[in-house]
Amino acid sequence: MKYMKFLLIAILMLVLSVPVAMAQDDDVMPGDPGWFASQCQPEDEGVVAPVDMMPEEPLRIAVLGLENNPFWIPVKEGALTAAEILAEYNTTVEWLVPGETHLADDFAGAIEASIVQGYDAIATIAGDAGVVPFINQAVAEGIPVATFNSETDAENDRLFFVGADLYLQGQTAAHAMADAIGGEGKVGVITGFFSVEAHELRRTGFVDTIEAEYPDIEIIGEVENLDQGNTAYTQAQDFMTANPDLSGIYVTAGGPFGAAAAIRDADMAGEVWVISFDFVDETMEFVQDGVIYATIGQNPFAQGHDPAIRLFNYLVAGEVPPCARLVTEAAVVTADNISEYWTPR
Repeated sequence: MKYMKFLLIAILMLVLSVPVAMAQDDDVMPGDPGWFASQCQPEDEGVVAPVDMMPEEPLRIAVLGLENNPFWIPVKEGALTAAEILAEYNTTVEWLVPGETHLADDFAGAIEASIVQGYDAIATIAGDAGVVPFINQAVAEGIPVATFNSETDAENDRLFFVGADLYLQGQTAAHAMADAIGGEGKVGVITGFFSVEAHELRRTGFVDTIEAEYPDIEIIGEVENLDQGNTAYTQAQDFMTANPDLSGIYVTAGGPFGAAAAIRDADMAGEVWVISFDFVDETMEFVQDGVIYATIGQNPFAQGHDPAIRLFNYLVAGEVPPCARLVTEAAVVTADNISEYWTPR
């Protein structure tokens, strides 16, 4: 078991550290068939620099994000870093929070307001297809749009996306869960929102892989916690109460530390394992303490930083990224390699 654990981690890290091959032909450009789905991992992820050109007039870029859980702290830091860099190029980057969810109910109106307020470019979360008409409206009015973190599968006129390959992350989580529980046992699933397409990709990637490859693992329930740690705490308690032989809990989005805290408080650490995402301090502490078996990254700093810089480059120089879906690094972190990714504060 221990040998298999180290082998699986090594394989996962090797696969996820290799840049994703470009999916489009060299001649495919924005607006061409195939551009929307083209995918790669750029070498300058997180460090992309502005082209050394001053705009003819001051520019304003709106970055529409969230602050509903600790994950968004480094995303905001990335956007604010981009703001500092681009200030030297007569460009203002504004971090704006439309609401509490990834959904069009919050972001559609914010995109529309950004159009009315005359922003030169917009970076936005696109959690469901409801934002598509608003993205297309902005582009039709000459305002380039980038999406980040969450992207609808409904094709639209956005220029590019920065974020994780979420279905692949779900598959990776399934393999990590199988390793944690020895390939058999009962597992509960806590997702953020069933209505957010990004969360659904992580959920279905996990469920599909378990069903296809691990017949001795039973998924005993799937619930949504609205990205809240306290809700995940209660849901984890409910899973353990209803299933005394529970082996694992998979958390697709925000608040995995809530589920981990419930396991710790029930003295079930090492018997019930959590698989989660992101490197927020609360999550990493539970990895270090042996409650969360593995957590999978997605470079939140780059998700806040890169869209603003790349939009600036497009505005002043017409520069487009190498592909439309810029996939961020997805390192798999366990207690064995946590020191490479996190230092306790």
